[in-house]
Order: sequence, then C-alpha cells, then structure tokens
Amino acid sequence: MRRVFGIVAASLAVLLVAAMALLYWWLSGDGIRSAIERQAGAWLGQPVTIASARVSLWPRVAIALRQVGIGRPARVRLEQVDLAASPLALLARRVEDAEIRIRNSRLELPLRVGLPFAAPGRGSGAGPSAAATGVAEVPAARETDGFRIVSVSSIVLDDVVVSSLGRELTISAESALVGSRLLVRELTAESGATSIRATGTVAFEPRVDADLRIDANRLDVDELLAVAAAFLPAPGATAAGPPARLKAVVRSGRARAAGIDALQFAGTMTVEGDRVALSPLSFELFGGRYDGSIQARLGTTISASLRAKLAGVDVAQVAAFGNSPDTVSGTLAGEANVSGGGRDLSAVLASARGTGSVHITDGTIRRLGLVRSIVLLFGRPEASAPTSTDRFDRLDARFALANAILRANSFSLHSPDVDSDGTGTMNLDTGALNGRMNVTLSEALSQQAGTDLRRYTQEGNRIVLPVALGGTLSAPSVTIDTAAALQRGLRNEAGRRLKGILDRFR
Repeated sequence: MRRVFGIVAASLAVLLVAAMALLYWWLSGDGIRSAIERQAGAWLGQPVTIASARVSLWPRVAIALRQVGIGRPARVRLEQVDLAASPLALLARRVEDAEIRIRNSRLELPLRVGLPFAAPGRGSGAGPSAAATGVAEVPAARETDGFRIVSVSSIVLDDVVVSSLGRELTISAESALVGSRLLVRELTAESGATSIRATGTVAFEPRVDADLRIDANRLDVDELLAVAAAFLPAPGATAAGPPARLKAVVRSGRARAAGIDALQFAGTMTVEGDRVALSPLSFELFGGRYDGSIQARLGTTISASLRAKLAGVDVAQVAAFGNSPDTVSGTLAGEANVSGGGRDLSAVLASARGTGSVHITDGTIRRLGLVRSIVLLFGRPEASAPTSTDRFDRLDARFALANAILRANSFSLHSPDVDSDGTGTMNLDTGALNGRMNVTLSEALSQQAGTDLRRYTQEGNRIVLPVALGGTLSAPSVTIDTAAALQRGLRNEAGRRLKGILDRFR
C-alpha cells in the first residue's frame, strides 16, 4: 500500500512540475504578451504594443513588461513596467499588497486616452465621455473581472517624463493605494528651473480630490501652467462627472512669473476643472511684500484677476525693472484690483485693466527740476535762497489702468519745497508722461523767490502756479502754463489794487 501511495505521490509531483513548467513556458512566451496587448487595448480604446513580457510565479506572481506603447502614434511610451502581487490573495481573487514600478517612461500631453477604471458601483467601462475629454478617470478600490483590488502597497515612478507644449516635467514618486485613497509618500518633479517635492493624499470617491503639500526650491509659474493646461478637457468636450479638484499648500524660496522674481512664495492653490485659484497668496518682491490672491481660468488662453496689497516696495527697483533706472525712488505701499487675458502671464499683465491706489514716501523724482524751473522763470532767487531739491515726503495717487496707460485720477505730492495736486497719465510701454497740476511753493521758498514771482502768483503767503508735465519717466519736463499764470497774476494784481483803493476810503 505504501508503495502505491508513493507511486501516486510521485506521479502527482511530476504532473505538477510539468504543469508548472508548461504554465511558466506559456506565461513567459508570446501568449501572455499578446493577451495583455488585446485586453489593455480593449480597455483603453487605443492600440497597445508590448515588446516583451516575462512572468515569475514565486515567491510572488510578477510580470515584467518592456517597451509598452499606447496609441498610434504612441503618445505613452513605458520603457519598463514591473507588477507583482501575493499569489495566495490572487487565488482568493483579490489583488492585495501589490507592487507597481514604472521606469524611464514618457507621456506626451494632451492625452486622448480614456482609461476604463471606475470606482465601486460605477461599472468597469470608461464610456465615451471619458475618452472624449482626454482625461483619465483614476481607479478607486474596485472589483473587475471577478477580482477585488484591495491595496497596492507600493507604486513607484522612476524618471517619468511628461511633455506638453514644448516643455517637459520629469516625475519620480513613491505612493500606495489603500481602498479608494492614494497615499503620496513623496513626489518630486523637475521642469527647467522648477523643482518641487510633494506629499499628501488623493481620494477617488465621490470624485478625484487631492490634498497636497508642495515645497520647491524654485518655482516657475509659467512652466507649471503650460503643463497643467494640457490636462484640461478638449474644447467642446463634456466631462463624465464632477471635475477633479486639487488643493495644495505651496511654499517656495524663490519663484518667477511673467519675468518677475519673487522670494518666500507661499499660498494655497486650488485647481478645479479649468479654474485655478491662489488664495491666500504672499511673497516678497522688489524689496517689499505682496499679499492678496489670484483667480485664473486656463485654456488656449489664460484669463486672470488679481487682488493685491503691497507694502515696503522699493520704487527704484520697480523703475529699473521697467527699463527706467535711476529715475524715481521711495518706498511704495498700495492696493489694486486688476484683470487681464492672453496666451501667457506676460500677455495677461500687458492687457491688465483695473483700479487702485499708491502711496510713496521719502522719495525722489530725479531730473524733474520742478522748483528750479518755477523760480528761474520769473527771476533769479536771492543769494540767501535755500537750495531746492526734487525730494518729496509723500506722493499719493488713485489710478485706473487700461491699454497700458496708467491714469492718475487724483494726484498729490508733498515736499519741503512744494505741494502739488492734479491729474496725469503714464504710458507703461514708453514711459511717456502727460499731466497738469497746481504747484504751491513753501512759505520759505516763496519768500526767497523773485519780486515779480511773488507779486503776480502769490496766494496768501505762498506762490501757486499751474504746471504742465511732459516728457518721459527717464527725462521728465515741466512747463509753466504762462497763460493761466498770467490770468491768475492779473487777477491777483487787480485784487491788490482794489484793496489799495478801498483802504484809502477807510
């Protein structure tokens, strides 16, 4: 009897080894590769090609795919894809404690591939609307073909390049899928000058909802917007469900947008569909600080609105950035609400429209020569006259911005030598100035001015003159409105003589 049992056991062992060898030969051969190509192609609605597929059965069931291409021409090229799962869980028709690693791969955006993943209760097909949007639905834990996807303990991306609109983003990541939540342990992305590190979670039910923390040593907003725009639905497409939402707390030591450099960038970013909001948002620029928010809508063009509050800004740095160095100085504070649109952030700024107010303290308008022009027009000052300067204590203006023209609806300037108020414009493209103002000399300077000047233009104890402002920011010019000054002088002289006549009858 023992001999019979031994023969039976040996026969079963031989058959099992033979079956395992036959199964391994089939799985490692062309059969499994062709089967995966067919099933993946049916799922994605796009042709799938795989150069090779190899399978191992112990201690874990593992599949190694090489040179996977999706689409014709292939817009997704996965050089190495390795998948592994517990064999005991697979026998119970569960995918549990699985591992996925994708290396040296490339995705060209925008994609036109609708992935078939669905959350529990939604079915397994992607439907036409998902494919039409070009945005893949992401799977939650689900049951498909009798298998229950319970957990993926490790999802690793190594050097996956995302290409969009001539820009490239290289991504590496370590994450895990538990039920319907993706735990992002670490994600790094580099694109040109942009380098970021992110951690957080992504929920897939009831919609894709990501909550991340992003830290960057340098952030290029233009590059990120170009890549983000490629994930948007195709024009005219309708989404299969509610749009995905991303909320991220973003911090970066340095940032750059529309050619402007900023430090200590910090904000909360929310992305939902084609809408992007940065609120609250703060950073340092031109020696000062910005606090406010930005609301934008992405697409073939960008539309954006900005609410800004500025403090401590170095006006000399702003002038140098605007190609007008060594023209004006001081410390600026102000508020503004502006909006604009264009293909990139530079175009958005160029088309900006809005209103605001500015206050500049302890500054200088170089080469203006305002006081000197006034005094010398009516006669040289006395020898004891103090030296006048173009320094001012405070400049206040309320402005409107449109078509690259900054229009000061009200303008006032106070300095030790003069007080001025009026209106004016400045062309932001050329720096051209155009304005009119009344200039009131200080009492001390009025007393030191020429006799004619005091006689014809003095009001009370101070000289008042109408002045026209012209030239450019780098070469401003002031001109006394002689006609208005003469009219005022005649009025003053008539008043003086009438007062003299009346005094004789008293």
